[in-house]
Order: sequence, then structure tokens, then C-alpha cells
Amino acid sequence: MLTTKSPVARRAVSKLGLLLCALAANAMAESPPGSVPIGPMFAYPELEVAVRRDSNIALVPDALRKADTIWYLRPVVRLEAKQGVNVYDVTYRGEYGRYDSQKTDDFENHDFGANANVTFDARNKLKLGLRYQDKVDPRGTLNLAATPTPNEYRQSGATGLYTYGAEDAQGKLELEGGYYDKRYVNNRSLGTSALDHNNTSYGGTFLWRVMPKTYATFNLRRSVYDYAESTVTLDSKNTFALVGLRWEATAATSGKFSVGNLTKKFDSAGQAAGRRDFSGLAWEGAINWKPLKYSSVDFITQRAVNDSTGLGNFIVNQTYQALWTHAWTSRISSKLSGSYSSDKFNNAPVAAAGGADRDDTTKSAGLRLDYSVKRWLKFGAEYLYGVRDSNDNNSDYKRNQLMFLLSATL
Repeated sequence: MLTTKSPVARRAVSKLGLLLCALAANAMAESPPGSVPIGPMFAYPELEVAVRRDSNIALVPDALRKADTIWYLRPVVRLEAKQGVNVYDVTYRGEYGRYDSQKTDDFENHDFGANANVTFDARNKLKLGLRYQDKVDPRGTLNLAATPTPNEYRQSGATGLYTYGAEDAQGKLELEGGYYDKRYVNNRSLGTSALDHNNTSYGGTFLWRVMPKTYATFNLRRSVYDYAESTVTLDSKNTFALVGLRWEATAATSGKFSVGNLTKKFDSAGQAAGRRDFSGLAWEGAINWKPLKYSSVDFITQRAVNDSTGLGNFIVNQTYQALWTHAWTSRISSKLSGSYSSDKFNNAPVAAAGGADRDDTTKSAGLRLDYSVKRWLKFGAEYLYGVRDSNDNNSDYKRNQLMFLLSATL
């Protein structure tokens, strides 16, 4: 029997120790920056702490608004594995918020996701995603009667995107599908139970190359809303038919834009309840412009129909957003943002507006500065301003937010 006092055993233990040290050093040497090797995967942990001063925590008119200071803890862990060109990842994102005064608004958000990007060959690719969320809608973000606490919900879902066509093919085909199930946990007697629903979506996009890096796109897709409570008459189908362009790294820009028609049709129960269908113009656009290698501008716009969250039949939304990201030095960067959106509520009469349907416009602007103390440590400060004007005076609000944050990786 060998013991650690045996010369043979000591040499064996010594060699084993040297081997383990060499393997560990080799694994760490091959690890991407900020990662930890865990078997065949790499873990990328991140932690952010922040404090925010909010002048209007419930998004109400000035006469009713309350200000508070909120503290945040935001952990993120992403596990990634690669097998040739295939990439798999699992991610957890948490957000824990604590209010100095309004303790009933404290919240915890949990977001789990898993993705698989698989390339079968030069023509066939598949992206799959799973997601589970346990989160809250802050007070004032739903069109319900005031609730004493944030509205907590749980949502699970899956998505898939199959692409057929080689990188330089004249034509390509994308088939997409998805499903999610959303259920509210609290404040159910105050109206959140009526928002429980399932959504099934499916569709496809045909791409035809018209220039070396530019494709004409033809998109047809449908989204089906099925509400859980039998007394809710919001079951409907949204159908998009869009044509547009998609371009990749052409000069200094890349992006996509499509325009067409959107129809929303309620089922027989909704029509019997007097809900009106919708048919009208829709568009989607996202453009990235890089005038310099260290400067980037993003434009995003959309016109679509959103389901009601407690008021009217549906909401016709138009949104325009711009974001300028600029690296001033290797350590200092900034983000300047602005947005404008309009929301027209169908069948939501406002007495003060002579019975006209509710009509909102919301504007926001923000500036964020980041300073990289080290590769793994960053300090930031952000200011956000938002204002909503409505023909319903009870829905007006102004909001100022100032935040300081510190984030760290490995």
C-alpha cells in the first residue's frame, strides 16, 4: 500500500499537482477576457450597482407626483459554448430594486434565456431561443386603475428562425415562429387578471438580391392573441404584409426598412361586444450609420398596433428613436438618445376632450457618460427626461431621472 510518505507516492502526487496546475493555467490562458472556464463552456459574470433619483415614480400629473431614490443591484451571468461554427448560450439577468421611501414599490426582476445558433451547411441555418421571465410592470405603465404595488407577471416562451440560402445567394428564405404565455401574479382583483394571455406568431420573409449587399424583402406574418379569461373579448389576429429593403455594411450604413399593411381582426365575441377591426399603414425600420470607426448612430422607427392594457380596443403606436454612441477616448464614451412616440387609443373616449378618443404623445431625451477605470471596471452617469401630453389631463406627466452606476466584470 502506498502512502504519502512513500517516495513513489510523493512523486506521483507531485506530478499530478504539476499536471493540474498546467491544465488550469492552459484553460485560463485560452479563456476569453472576462470569462471563467466551466467544463466545455465559458462563464461571463457581470455585476452592476446603481442609484437613481426619480422625480415621478408612478408617472402621474405634477399635482400627484412623488419623488424617490432607488437602489439597484443587477447581476448577469452568461454561459457560452462553441462547437465549430455553432454557438450555444444560457443567460441569467437579475434586477433588484429598493426604494428609500416607497417600500411597496420594491421589486425583483428575473430573466432567464437560452439560445442555439446552428449552421447545418452553407445554405441551412437555425436559431432557437427559450425564455422565462419573472418581472414587474412598474406602477403607471399599464392603463389600469391605480394599483398599490407594481404588477408582477410570469412569462415563458420560445422562438425559432430558419434560414435557407447561401451567403451570396440570389434569393433567401426566412421562416419564423414563436409562442409565449403571460400570467399576472398580483393585483388580479384590480384588473391584471384580464391581461393574462397567450400569443402565437408565425410567418416568413423572402429576400431577393438587387445589389451586391442589398436585398428586397417581402414579409408576411401573423400574431394570434388568446386571452385566458372567458369574459375578456380581446382575442384577435394581427396580420402584417410588408415590402422593403435590407442592406449589410453598404458604405457606412447597414439596416432594414419595410412598409405595408397591418390588419387586426377580433373574433366573433369581440365583434359582438362592439370591438372594431383595424386596417392601415404599418412600417418597421432600423438603420445603423458609422461615420467614424469610433462613432455610431442608430435610427429605429415603427408603426404598429398594440393590444389594450386596460383601456379601449387597441392602441395605434408610432415610434421614432435615435441613439448616438461615441468613444471620445479609449476610456471615455457617451450615449445621446432621443425618442418621440404617439399613441392613439381606439374606443377610449375622454370626456374632457368632448368624447374624442384618448391621444398621447411622449417625448424623451437622455445623456449617458461612461468612464472605464480598468478593462473590468466602469463608472457611469445618466440623465433622462420624459414628458407625456394627452388630451386626458389625468394622463399627463413629466419625469426627470438621474442615475449613477458602477459595473464590474472579471
